[in-house]
Amino acid sequence: MRNPPEIPAAFVRQMEHWLGAEARDLVAALSAKPWRGLRYAAVARPRGEPPPSLAPFLSGGVPWAADGFYLAPGPSLGYTVLHQAGAFYLQDPSAMAVAVALDPQPGERILDLCAAPGGKTTHVALMAARRGGAQLVANDVHRDRVLALAENVERVGAPCAITNESPAALADAWPQAFDAIVVDAPCSGEGMFRKDPAVRAEWRPDAPERFQALQKDILRHALTMLRPGGRLVYSTCTLNPLENEQVVLWLLDHYPVALEPLPDWPEWRPARSDWAADREEVGLAKRLWPHVGRGEGHFVARFRLLDPVATSPRRRPKAATPSTDKAWDAWLASLVAEVPPAWRKTVARKSVVFADALGDLAVSSLRVLRPGPPIAERKGQVFVPHHAASRLLPPGGFRATVEIDEETAIRYLAGEPLALPAGHDHEATFCAVAHEGFHLGFAKRAPGRLNNLYPRGLRSTRIESLAALAAEVDSSSYT
Repeated sequence: MRNPPEIPAAFVRQMEHWLGAEARDLVAALSAKPWRGLRYAAVARPRGEPPPSLAPFLSGGVPWAADGFYLAPGPSLGYTVLHQAGAFYLQDPSAMAVAVALDPQPGERILDLCAAPGGKTTHVALMAARRGGAQLVANDVHRDRVLALAENVERVGAPCAITNESPAALADAWPQAFDAIVVDAPCSGEGMFRKDPAVRAEWRPDAPERFQALQKDILRHALTMLRPGGRLVYSTCTLNPLENEQVVLWLLDHYPVALEPLPDWPEWRPARSDWAADREEVGLAKRLWPHVGRGEGHFVARFRLLDPVATSPRRRPKAATPSTDKAWDAWLASLVAEVPPAWRKTVARKSVVFADALGDLAVSSLRVLRPGPPIAERKGQVFVPHHAASRLLPPGGFRATVEIDEETAIRYLAGEPLALPAGHDHEATFCAVAHEGFHLGFAKRAPGRLNNLYPRGLRSTRIESLAALAAEVDSSSYT
């Protein structure tokens, strides 16, 4: 096996220029093992916490994220029942600060502009759900990455719309439309050097300058979509000041924005004003350095828009209307204990019925991957619950639910049918299947059994038992 690539010598020289002798500590940290994190993620159960079966894998809470935990050294949890159920999201501890910085408020309209693969989107959705909900749109310009975004959003039950557009196209369609915007910008990724050997191998000395130009272009468009008084959180996972402090300085010099103070997060340092023409307010942004804090490199700044940024609106919105389909209403009533108001307004695309999460943001010219969470598929005159809908409601939200143990859940995720539990006399055609209170998917009642409706494309024989993995956990601490 080939050794992982070394830290690029040109990067070391650049960091020596900026950090002086401290660069040695940074390079040493980037050669160590990365920190791993896990964040509670089930949006339908926003006030929950990681279930007890995860306790052996956790090694303390992330100080700046109430839902975040450090993972003890040991096996990956990506192929476990609770991960497939959307109970948690595997996320770098430092990245958890972005949603906390955004601080979503009740009823806001929020855009995550560069959202894939979905860690920050799903965190914003969870925080918003705790506060009564928000209208959330997640976008990514890359077709392959937006599919990963959709998968993660649906896995944790985040009720948002997903678009696949350039910032320029969205800015044309949505002038001054949002109360808050996240720009987790494409960057040179220097903060990920110890986590991802491919990032080290692909880094080039001119990467900071190239990405800075892209970041400025994205921010130009983002500001036109923000309402006066709205918030914009800018973040990167890189270390150089060209993509961080100097982008902040550029925004302050060219747009009617003001930096806002962030919470006093332990282990985070103020941004370096001396790297931004000694503008003192630049220090209101924050950095997590890999040699200082327990996480990968990250930069976060929060701006307030003081005055509107001029734009030329060209959108032609068309909102969905409440359902008047009596067959649909009757089917919903047979599936759920109480129909959520959001499921009354729907958008049908081919055979799939979506809850409308765009509302008056709907514009025919935009590439929309999901106008909202999928609820059902229509097959002729028959509705079948869409797998994604299982993640949208809390325990007790469906008229019939079957709770199964881990061994049975592993077989269910592989596509096997379920035995009809003793005493399960509910007459509902479809029932939710749950493990430890987290919904896995649906099953259809048949004589003496429950037919498996878990999507074929998601079925896997690789699912591992948490109980078995717990024996592999290395209890040694990070040093």
